[in-house]
Amino acid sequence: MSKRKMQLLAKSSEYKACRRIRTRLFSVALGCCFHGAFFVSGSAVSLGQEVTSTASSAAPSTLADVLSRAQESLSAERLPSIIAQKSKLDQAITGLEQFLSRNPVEKENWLRFLKFDELRAELQKESPDLLTLMQFEKNLRQNFPGLEMRPFVTFREELRAYTNALRVSSDPTVSLPYLKDRIAKLAASLSEVDLKEDIDARREAAQTLEYLSQANQAQAVIQTIQSSYSRANVRILLSNEFVQRQFSRPVSEYNPVCEVILGTNITGDSFINGSVSPQLLDNHSNASMKLTLFGNFNSDNVGFNRGVQIKTTGFANVVACETVSLTPSGLNAMSDTIADADLTTQINSIYAKSKLITKIAKKKAAQQKPLADSIAEGRMENKIRNRFHQQLESQLAESNQKLESTDLSTLQRVGLAKPTRSSWSSSQYLSLLWKVQDGVQLAAPLTCPIDVSPTGLTVQIHESLIGNLLDPVFGGRVLKSEDAALYASQFGELGKKIKRDNEEPWSVTMDSFYPIEVKLDDNLITIRVRLNKLEKGDQALKQPALIQATYRPVLEDGALQLKREGEVKIEFSGKQDRGVRAVSLRSFLKTKFSEFLKEELLDVPLKLSEKLPPEFQSLDLVSISSESGWLQVHLN
Repeated sequence: MSKRKMQLLAKSSEYKACRRIRTRLFSVALGCCFHGAFFVSGSAVSLGQEVTSTASSAAPSTLADVLSRAQESLSAERLPSIIAQKSKLDQAITGLEQFLSRNPVEKENWLRFLKFDELRAELQKESPDLLTLMQFEKNLRQNFPGLEMRPFVTFREELRAYTNALRVSSDPTVSLPYLKDRIAKLAASLSEVDLKEDIDARREAAQTLEYLSQANQAQAVIQTIQSSYSRANVRILLSNEFVQRQFSRPVSEYNPVCEVILGTNITGDSFINGSVSPQLLDNHSNASMKLTLFGNFNSDNVGFNRGVQIKTTGFANVVACETVSLTPSGLNAMSDTIADADLTTQINSIYAKSKLITKIAKKKAAQQKPLADSIAEGRMENKIRNRFHQQLESQLAESNQKLESTDLSTLQRVGLAKPTRSSWSSSQYLSLLWKVQDGVQLAAPLTCPIDVSPTGLTVQIHESLIGNLLDPVFGGRVLKSEDAALYASQFGELGKKIKRDNEEPWSVTMDSFYPIEVKLDDNLITIRVRLNKLEKGDQALKQPALIQATYRPVLEDGALQLKREGEVKIEFSGKQDRGVRAVSLRSFLKTKFSEFLKEELLDVPLKLSEKLPPEFQSLDLVSISSESGWLQVHLN
């Protein structure tokens, strides 16, 4: 290898990728998770320094000033117009009806499903019932094909906007003082507790931001607080050791030889044998790696030139490399391909019809051999470089097509926004990040504090993920036992448990804001469910309740089980009714939730390796822990 080429390769710090490398690392890891538009953020330097889109935290005095000004700047003029929102809703209804009219048979089925007649009757009332309107909107958040189509989505969005406008704009003399009081309570809470550590205080703060957003008030408060809670809430970290072990591959490739060098027609066979290794690179914005081939080239050739036959063999150490990056547009080869070979050839025999011609040919071949070797080496490098880049781009295009074709219809049907994605890489880790955060929701305030193993694969999930996913679907929803078959069609075995045979009909009204949460701390997982109302037969318990069950993750023979610690706890807010009916309903509530929140939560212990793609099924679940709002799972 020439000194010039060695210097060129040294500038890139590592030799780059093999022609035949399979880009399975990104395509498999990303194919297992959420897909969507990339959000570029992150740092490759350390595990705890990913850069958010705005400031990581606001100075307390600054936030206090913002809250103080917000209390004085509330204005009825900024409240959403009920008339304008009703007009938009009417347009959405007309658009949906026109869309459904294309298929009259299906139109009738859809109108029955949407309960259109009931909705119209409710909308014609002087004061529509907000809970009733909310149920019509929740009915549009189900995993049924068709609900992802734009006319349905627009109808759902405008119905939600109209419901919110009624809530905050019907009587500004009530809503504005209420918002002012919530801002004051938020300011007091921030001076007393750390929202990052207190899930209840954080929930109250998030609800205040939601109310302010619905009322189109105090945008500075929303932006200032949300900026401190905008980190990714799902992180997958692949260690360099794991990347090397899992994705290094042997290479063996045959190519025919057909060249003309200095007037000699050369044909033969060539082989490259070697190995390919990925090498993680430091990149703060986009995860990157170099794919490097070190191979041995061998060839057996026969050359013909004006009646002279020349048999040769060739040997070379081959290096080929290129960088692959995960960018907002997908997986990209960076077109920085480098290929190098130190070709050495040996003339094994020269044959001609006469000894004189043979002698002349040998002398001529010896004179031209250095030039011929140089030409052959240059051509071989160009072919390796071009073929490698083309094959790599072809493989990446195939991977990107799979990513783009990922079915997101379920998210669209239930009204969940696409997660934003980002990535970074360092010499130790490749990190894939997802942030589930829609509107004014709060995501993770900090990165996971749990130490990450230098080996294997680590998955980290923040508790905000669960609340952010489930709130749009379950917030304010009325779950009825009579709809058990409907739930079972969407949620499988879990839905089947809602109603038992011969059971009296019942319903529960979920809390309107974050009714289902998970608290992660002290190596425990606490499931929290909030209800506002329980009805059973002709009885009703109109008393908010918080149901909690705490589980400890237990690993046995590589399988995970969640074992409950203590009993299911139910806490009721306000003054409790001591009557017989109320006591009976509370007992029913505890019995019903004990069926869901069993002593062993999983029906069958989870063998995580069986749920992974084939490429990762050799992984074992080594540890699972929780701390400060994060759950960390380590596989090796």
